[in-house]
Amino acid sequence: MDYTIKESLGKNQEIIELKNFFNRFIKNFRQESLNFYDIWGEFPFINSEKQVNSVVIPAIHKYTENIFLEQPFKKNTNEQRFLDIVTSDFNNIYLIELKHAWHNKKYDVNSKANQEWEKAIKQISDLNYENLNNIFYINNNMFKIAMLVLPTYLRNDTSNDIIQMSAEDYANQLFEQYQNDYDEPYQANLIATWKLENPINYTHEYKNAKEIYPFVSFICKIEKIKAV
Repeated sequence: MDYTIKESLGKNQEIIELKNFFNRFIKNFRQESLNFYDIWGEFPFINSEKQVNSVVIPAIHKYTENIFLEQPFKKNTNEQRFLDIVTSDFNNIYLIELKHAWHNKKYDVNSKANQEWEKAIKQISDLNYENLNNIFYINNNMFKIAMLVLPTYLRNDTSNDIIQMSAEDYANQLFEQYQNDYDEPYQANLIATWKLENPINYTHEYKNAKEIYPFVSFICKIEKIKAV
């Protein structure tokens, strides 16, 4: 299989539905990204958070058939906030704060990725039952999700050993890193990884360099919002 999900969330019904959501999302993200490349000659996940939404949004909507972008809520009485993405399936509501960074596999995850990950975690910490119960169906299960979209790239090097790694092995490696190298609350509890088949066929060429993207991973911290 060219994608995998590594998680430590449990096995009750709401978690089964959540994991099914991620399975369908990754499948749709993969297809949307390949379609995007066929038309534009590059992937939409290589540049920025805003651009990656070109495929994140349709990938989610294709499964749930509903989505809010920039849903307003009050962090407190004086501070307005906006949720990046809100969607629901079955009895679950997913509140997603989305960030984007890159991972050059020759080095450890860089400071930019760490900054974006920590920012996403801090943003979901603002979400609680008190400031959300006026805008959502409180009888549903509500999950807040920090999600870092992390494409892995190789520059001017198509012979790196990671190209031979499976999606499962790569996700396991990232999961270990985001479990062992971070203290709470910055530990990930779900990582999904898509491995591109023959990534050299999708080379991005620049004036003085070329890049390939063998993996795209989704680093996630997922927490259930509990009623008071």
